[in-house]
Amino acid sequence: MPINFLQKYEQLKKSVPIPAVRVTQIENCEMVDYTHFSKHCYQTFVVMASENILYSTLSVGKNLVDCELCIFSELCYGCIQTSNSYGCSFTEDCDHCQDCHFCIGCNNCQNCFGCVALTNKQYCFFNKQYTQIEYGQKLQAAKKEAVAANHKKIKALFITIPQPQSRQHNNKNCPYGDYLNNSKNVYWGFNTFFAEDSGYLFNCGTIRNSWDNTFTGGGGSGTNNITAITDELVYGMVGGANNYACSFSEYLNYCRDCHYCASCQNCQDCFGCAGLSKKQYCVFNNQLTKEEYEKAVSEIKKELGWKIV
Repeated sequence: MPINFLQKYEQLKKSVPIPAVRVTQIENCEMVDYTHFSKHCYQTFVVMASENILYSTLSVGKNLVDCELCIFSELCYGCIQTSNSYGCSFTEDCDHCQDCHFCIGCNNCQNCFGCVALTNKQYCFFNKQYTQIEYGQKLQAAKKEAVAANHKKIKALFITIPQPQSRQHNNKNCPYGDYLNNSKNVYWGFNTFFAEDSGYLFNCGTIRNSWDNTFTGGGGSGTNNITAITDELVYGMVGGANNYACSFSEYLNYCRDCHYCASCQNCQDCFGCAGLSKKQYCVFNNQLTKEEYEKAVSEIKKELGWKIV
């Protein structure tokens, strides 16, 4: 029985050496993966344009430890979905907060402890208002308690307060999804930030006009504008960043019009390739002329049932 395209492609992927980690322009970073344009990081995963990050994922900022989905935040510890915040610890779904601890769903708050769903508040302790001196006294007492004890108290308060259907910050027309930030016109996006006109995204960032992707985009462009779109018109991708018009591929970087490719860098017009760098008009890692490539790809697409537009 003749071997088909997908079988041959899988055999090729298994025969080509691939990088152990996916990183771009990092400095003094150890045990990291999907970390780009960052320095002084340790055990980070999906982090970009950051500095002094430890044990964190899906974050952008400075001096973060044990954080997840912390965007544009600094000096934070143990925070989840905390954006534009400073000096916070054990917060979740908070935005524009400073010196807040064990808080959930708070916005534009400062010097709060154990609070839930507060906005524009200061010197609150478990949702009760105090003076600055009173708050300071209660804060010192709370610091002496075990972390688990404070978590237990905040959970008890949390279940008494109505919560939104999903955790989203600064979005426009994103009716479905969770932990979605700074995005617009996104359908079913999860753990995703700076996405536009896309759908079915998981752990994606800086992506536009793309569907069915995971761990795609968010690689940064190497400039100070880390919110700029890096990936566009990509479909069915796993991993990679800075790609355009690619599909059914994994771990591509700076590629264009590549399909069914894996671990390729700076490639264009490649089909069914693996482990290539700076190549064009290749099929199964074989170099072809433009005419040969177009003919071969047309035949493969017919085999795969692609509708040629």
